Amino acid sequence: GEAWLALSRAARALGCEPVQASLPGAVSLELSRARPRLVLVHWRQVQERGPGGLSGLKARVGASGAPVILVAEPETPAEVLEAADAEGIEDCLLAPVAESAVRARLSALLGARVLPAASERYSPRVVLLAGAGGARTWAGLGSLLEVSGHHLLYSATVEGAAARVEEHGAAPHLLVVVGDGAWGGVWARAGTVARSLLEGVPSLTVTAAESGRSAATLLPRIHAMLSREGASLRVEERVPFCCPVEFGESGPQGLAWTSGVSFALSPGGLFVRTLVPARPGSSVTLRIHLPTTGERLESHGVVAWANPYAAREGLCFPHGMGVRFLGMGPPRLMHLRQLCQATASP
Repeated sequence: GEAWLALSRAARALGCEPVQASLPGAVSLELSRARPRLVLVHWRQVQERGPGGLSGLKARVGASGAPVILVAEPETPAEVLEAADAEGIEDCLLAPVAESAVRARLSALLGARVLPAASERYSPRVVLLAGAGGARTWAGLGSLLEVSGHHLLYSATVEGAAARVEEHGAAPHLLVVVGDGAWGGVWARAGTVARSLLEGVPSLTVTAAESGRSAATLLPRIHAMLSREGASLRVEERVPFCCPVEFGESGPQGLAWTSGVSFALSPGGLFVRTLVPARPGSSVTLRIHLPTTGERLESHGVVAWANPYAAREGLCFPHGMGVRFLGMGPPRLMHLRQLCQATASP
């Protein structure tokens, strides 16, 4: 349909070859012939493939690391959006798909989209979390820091933290060590390179309980150590919330609209997956499409953090943005809070 036409025109304009495949066998055949830069999947295919179908597709895409983008419509069921989010979707295009929307994604993937450097106020902070294998739990410290806009280096063991720093090749802004008295273990195993990178880096030692169930209590201290304001998004109160979202950023020709898919909502803000987020610090207008009721909520916000598409190079962070609600009246905020409460916590 129109998604294929938009993809074809945008791909050819950027020197790429578009390929269409509907059946699983045809998809596997095409993936054996070439490594895609971008994969668009219509929501009905997600529904037809059933649980695990999208994960299987991502596994076949394999080493190319091509992002998988969902093509959604107003009638896309909530369970399809939730399944797509759980299985690793990284963006969402709303039908009818505009050629400019596809071109923006391809330009980002090809490195042709030149972005101004983020100001010091909004540049991401790198946190090395030693003694944690990743953002394993929704309320764990790693998850909370990622949705606060920080970039995470994880070391499953305290002993391996020095090696992670050497692999990264740059000093983190903060070292968080899980385990009583564990900081000495990091330093004892650090070679010359790691020691030079860790020299002078602020550190914080926390217990396993603090990094797990009590992680939210650590956030104010960590944000202060990183010189970041993180309270307004209220990440510790977020709940899963999967909806197509349009966002418009002010530009020379008025609002420039594009789309994404939300993955969480808090009383303070909305968290959106997209390869082409708005600039951090910019004001945006939001259109939130609610699949369960068919409503379209409009709101305004400020982009608190943004991670446009880039090779992660060992860092963990979501591509997308966190948007702090701005000037939202009590009735609308109450409606969103009710939506938060009505959504089952993980």
